[in-house]
Amino acid sequence: MLFDLHPKQNREELFGRDYEIEYVINQILSGNWVIIGGQREIGKTSLMKVVINELRKKYGFKGIYVSLRGVRSLNSLLNLIILELNKSKTQINLRVSINFVVGSAGIELKRNAKAANSLIELFNSIQEEFVIGIDEVQEISKASRQFLDVLGNVFSTNPKVKFIFTGSYVGVTKTLINPSASSPLHGRPPALLNLKPFNEELSKGFLRKGMEELNVSFDKEDEVVKKLDGIVGWLTLFGNFYAIRRMDFKEALNLTLEEGKKIMIEEFNHFLESKTNKQLYLIVMETLKFVNRWKDIKRGVEIKMGKVDDKELSLALDALINGNFVTRGERREYTITDPILKEIDFEKLSSRNAFI
Repeated sequence: MLFDLHPKQNREELFGRDYEIEYVINQILSGNWVIIGGQREIGKTSLMKVVINELRKKYGFKGIYVSLRGVRSLNSLLNLIILELNKSKTQINLRVSINFVVGSAGIELKRNAKAANSLIELFNSIQEEFVIGIDEVQEISKASRQFLDVLGNVFSTNPKVKFIFTGSYVGVTKTLINPSASSPLHGRPPALLNLKPFNEELSKGFLRKGMEELNVSFDKEDEVVKKLDGIVGWLTLFGNFYAIRRMDFKEALNLTLEEGKKIMIEEFNHFLESKTNKQLYLIVMETLKFVNRWKDIKRGVEIKMGKVDDKELSLALDALINGNFVTRGERREYTITDPILKEIDFEKLSSRNAFI
């Protein structure tokens, strides 16, 4: 069902993304790795999982999916991949001997084995067409150099292994997309697919089809799309509340906004963890609800904070863009990407030191 809250697994479950599915598949078949980018709740995980399953069914690939949410080290990544390989129903032939033992229970890591060397051995031992989906790749930014070294080695050594990544345009994701001259992936960056929200027509079509699946009569698509835009995660959540849990319209829409705010507050909190001047980011987001030109943003921020350095403000706006919280238009106008973000009282959060 379209209004099932779990990430989609099969093509027939994924609405409105046929072009994106074919694009990623074609890139993988052509030997390219792929990064799926985009804001929270836009459907990156669902697209990745559907593509992996399509590659399995139609092209004979084997593969695994891993989420790096909360993963910070190469050791944690290695253990996660071993776990997924061992619980995968697909049997694969691995030629490992140095850092691993293969037995009836699956793959086991030898004591004192180094994570980077073990990952290289593991990936390079795969002898079949294999796709590895790594979700939220920016989470491993603290070990980014080692991780990039591993990826560079695998890219050069084993063309049978293909990677699909998802992530926001920060940290290791940025390095993957635009590798420097010193990067192991210099000259061979993954292809980038940046998922966009549905347009108005697709958003309404999504709601209509979801309601039809559940035999629910519905005629308030305009009001829902006006509030939630084309963010498929929020449209799905509303549909689940309204058509599956049978809440009334206002309750379902209000609860979608409230639950969405909790998710986006957590996401913004996560974004701010590495930032020194958290207050600036909070005030910028609040200011962007009312103005969108750089000079007006600066004026609004300085009313709240006092004098702000031009470069510091520009860097903060760039970071918000890279984190998919803000977009910059052709006329250099700045806009908050997600309607749910506009519902958050950033100034109130700031006064409570909620993020600090």
